[in-house]
Amino acid sequence: MKPKLIVSAALVAGVAFTASLTYAGEMIYRPINPSFGGDPLVGNYLLGKAQAQDDNTDPNAPDFGGFSETDLFLQNLEANLVERAINDAVNGEPGRTSEIESSNLRIRVRSLGGGGFVMNILDRTTGEQTTVNLGQPTGQF
Repeated sequence: MKPKLIVSAALVAGVAFTASLTYAGEMIYRPINPSFGGDPLVGNYLLGKAQAQDDNTDPNAPDFGGFSETDLFLQNLEANLVERAINDAVNGEPGRTSEIESSNLRIRVRSLGGGGFVMNILDRTTGEQTTVNLGQPTGQF
């Protein structure tokens, strides 16, 4: 029985030695991050992973989550009224005036004729006045 044991032990040792030689190889470092010489196509993936892990919030970022359906409806209504006033001024006779008043803004649109108009916007909370003057188009640039 001893000869079989010695042969099988030598065979196992030989297989283990050759197996360790076949798996040996040179280690090569390949950077992943494109900032350090890696593949530039991986940049979006890494940025997405970083943003997913980011739990910091910008203190100056506007908070859009606080708008209710009523707020959104009123904003849409106000935008439609301003659009209608501009269309009336562009297509109306010279001197025609449309005025829109809300709790924060007063908007006055006056037609100049020929597709031009002047829009005066008064912000009631800050007192700031803005004038948009789209004079009569001449057809030239």
